[in-house]
Amino acid sequence: MNSDGISRDLHRGDDGTTSLSGGVRVEKNSPYMQAIGAVDELNSLIGMAIASDCGSDLRLVLSETQDELVALSTELSSPGSIVLTLAALQRVDKELTRWLADLPPAAGIILPRGTMAAALCFKARATCRTLERELVGLEEADRESCADSLRLPYVNRLSDLLHALARTLNRRADTEAIARAAGVQVESASRSA
Repeated sequence: MNSDGISRDLHRGDDGTTSLSGGVRVEKNSPYMQAIGAVDELNSLIGMAIASDCGSDLRLVLSETQDELVALSTELSSPGSIVLTLAALQRVDKELTRWLADLPPAAGIILPRGTMAAALCFKARATCRTLERELVGLEEADRESCADSLRLPYVNRLSDLLHALARTLNRRADTEAIARAAGVQVESASRSA
């Protein structure tokens, strides 16, 4: 213990490092920890969307996504391991096809607002894109241990799914907004559809 009575052993991360699986110590801003942090943020946002009024059908899709994100986080915490499965990627593809089938093509830029559940899905999508950039950086830094992972295609398609779910929520509530020209005109999709 130090002079303040605080045990240094209980606060190993005070030096800016943390542990991956197997006890390997890395800097908290290492590419692995940056990616794991983005997964945590994404999973938390999806949890918030689940807690909002998103409907039981979307709640199921988002809950399954949370399970897959835990697998992705586990994979990232153990470099060289493959935990995220082809079945997860196939599920996201299937859900994306399902939800896009009921949406009209966007007639402009979809604005990230509307219902709280939709806004959370839009924010989750933006965080998913951040995660994707972190994964690209990680692959550049450690190509060998990332070689057989499905994480990049999974995250890329998940961001599209989150966008489709956000649009679905807003269209159900008749609140989808489209920017026809940046800063010029915004209208409800329900009036233009």
